[in-house]
Amino acid sequence: MSRPLLVVDDDTDLREALEEVLRDAGYTVLGAGNGLQALEVLRREPVPPALVLLDMMMPVMDGATFGRQMRQVDAWRDIPVLVFSASANARQVAEEMGACGYLRKPVDVETLLRSVAAHKVPETA
Repeated sequence: MSRPLLVVDDDTDLREALEEVLRDAGYTVLGAGNGLQALEVLRREPVPPALVLLDMMMPVMDGATFGRQMRQVDAWRDIPVLVFSASANARQVAEEMGACGYLRKPVDVETLLRSVAAHKVPETA
């Protein structure tokens, strides 16, 4: 079974658009509107995601808080996180939280798919 991707963004239109692009590329995709919802998704799913695409600025629980809480759980500690932010300091934020990379919003589809393919956990036979 292939591991899903988790897209975490409070902008519903953007999140759904990202999910659609990733599904069209053959991925199984889960979505969450903030960090707290993302933690609930991680708890509920039997298989951890191959990658988390994470917005930083969200209500309820922001991306940095989610990242810290995710890393405290052994089963989730090694899930790669790709920071997805409109912030000018997206790279710095990504480095501070130990993310595998970052994408600046808005991102084009090719860049998104290349980054996801490069950073996701490889499939195991």
